Amino acid sequence: MRDKIFLDTNILVYLANQDSPFHSSVHQTFQEIKKENDLWISRQVLREYAVVMTRVSSVEKPLPSISVVNDIKKFKKIFFVADDTTKTTEILLHLVQKYSVKGKAIHDANIVATMIANNIGTLFTINFGDFKRFKEVMLIGSKSSEG
Repeated sequence: MRDKIFLDTNILVYLANQDSPFHSSVHQTFQEIKKENDLWISRQVLREYAVVMTRVSSVEKPLPSISVVNDIKKFKKIFFVADDTTKTTEILLHLVQKYSVKGKAIHDANIVATMIANNIGTLFTINFGDFKRFKEVMLIGSKSSEG
């Protein structure tokens, strides 16, 4: 049985954004983990990807809306996509209370809640700092994100 790994939004962004200094190391790690694992994202990650990739202040070369739409259609074919469910919300509320999560960090807590609701124990991310408080998941990253 293959392990499940959840991809944070930044992983999709760095895979798509070849101008990023993280692109090469993220791409290399992605190629390694996809061989033996089922890769998961969520509808939240798809929305966040659209926001980041079309915002001038977020990426070197923002994409036109049609390109983002096409990317998301492609991602939906490549990855397993988790939905927010009632169970996800219940877990989110527990995490918010347990870790005193506030503000934008609630988005990160929702990713963890989605992972727990779908029995996914590992998160591939560049932003270790955003998730290190959540003891319920294991973090992996590319060579340039670890340490």
